[in-house]
Amino acid sequence: MKPGKTWLLCLIFLSVAGCEKQGSDSNSGSDWLLALGATTQLRATPTDGGTVQTPTMSLTVPQGALEEETTITYQPIEMPEGDGSIAPLQAGYKFGPAGLQFNKPAVLKICYDAKDVIARGLQEKTMQIQYHDPDTGEFVSMGGDVDLVNHCVTSPIYHFSTYVLTAQILAVTNNAPTIGGASFFPGRLIEGLPATVRSSIRDWDPGSAIATARFYYRTAGSGAAFQNIAMLPEANDGAGQFFTAKIPGVDITAAGLEYYIEAFDTLNASRTRPAAAPTTFSTVAGQLPHPTTPIRFQTTVTQMTAGFSRDLTVQVRGNVSGTNYPVPADTLSFAGGKGTTARPNWLSTRYTAEIMGSSALDATYGSLNLSQPVTVYPGLLTRIEVLYNGAVLPDPLNVDAGSVTQLDAVGYDAYDNFTFVLPNFTTAGGIGSFGGPANYAQLFAANLAVDTSGTITATVGGLSATYNIFLNGSGAACQFDVGLFDSSCLYN
Repeated sequence: MKPGKTWLLCLIFLSVAGCEKQGSDSNSGSDWLLALGATTQLRATPTDGGTVQTPTMSLTVPQGALEEETTITYQPIEMPEGDGSIAPLQAGYKFGPAGLQFNKPAVLKICYDAKDVIARGLQEKTMQIQYHDPDTGEFVSMGGDVDLVNHCVTSPIYHFSTYVLTAQILAVTNNAPTIGGASFFPGRLIEGLPATVRSSIRDWDPGSAIATARFYYRTAGSGAAFQNIAMLPEANDGAGQFFTAKIPGVDITAAGLEYYIEAFDTLNASRTRPAAAPTTFSTVAGQLPHPTTPIRFQTTVTQMTAGFSRDLTVQVRGNVSGTNYPVPADTLSFAGGKGTTARPNWLSTRYTAEIMGSSALDATYGSLNLSQPVTVYPGLLTRIEVLYNGAVLPDPLNVDAGSVTQLDAVGYDAYDNFTFVLPNFTTAGGIGSFGGPANYAQLFAANLAVDTSGTITATVGGLSATYNIFLNGSGAACQFDVGLFDSSCLYN
């Protein structure tokens, strides 16, 4: 993303012609598709993102998901043929530009006619949103949270393609686990770099659960024996029952991989994907690393304010296409202890600035290192202090009558970062006053004969600090003309 560039997200979609939420008298699922309608545009900004909304579909593009102005097209599609236990139904959508990668997942929600689902003998709880490859016929599950009240399925998506609403065809007896295909990060493998494979693996039977899941792979075209690694639950995910495995970089070449997935449930029923594996298998393409810029953050950050965070995504790039693929960083750090890091989701990196000074945002992925210089500035003020001769004002500060004392002030944030401030100075107790702009922060002590106590207060934006002042009186000549002793006089 270029600095200062305004993002414009134009969502061209097909809206509804007289379509309402379907109830008990609704039409069949074939009528649930949207009719051709008007073109609509949505302005998405880096700070606000944007959402397109129709009666049966919504797409939410979050802040930081895109890198530049993008025209996104949308259209409903005819339902593809099912695959094994996968039953496509009611709604499918093709988004473009095809293959567009998101740095953060967009959220797709598709609503459905529950009456039609039940009439077909399917269960709402098994509904998912699946990526469909029209060339191979393969389905890859994006998972999905099913809202049984409003009859909608919500799922994250990581790239643009064709997405279809599906349900699972279940048998009365024990069902083997369902395996929702494989998603790879990076989307096209890069020689020498690790890759994360994710799959939605579910067991739909009461009293049963997934026992084991394994990913089998070999170099494409090698004819070698398949090696395998365990797929484990993805802990930092809120979009379904996903299992992941990390393929070591040493096992990945530009030839790509041939692979399949196998899962067992606790009742010892098993399934492979593809069904006839290992006789048949799936493939994922590979490529060599880009010779000059194989890794980067999706955007450039040169400065941060303490207390604020920036979500960044590490991207890797090969030599075959110009696509920068998002990947989960292996390590992430805020150099010099100037801040902290976290993972807001399994893919992104969150850097939070804390300590002022020069630093860097660091990350690694496989054998690649990434470092972006950044300067941290002080954050929101939490307190202020008045200084005298470079130190905090003593309590009390002693001044002589008629003297001029130069003061200064600093502010501190929650992390004890300091910055010079220009507070409003006031006095109380008649000890004197502060000068104007030409002699800012100068305390002009009153020319009093007697010792006097008072205070000064410095105020910035509602924050204040008050200090005690002791004024040493100048004294006065003794007078006896009235025959009384004047205790305030000085005998010289």
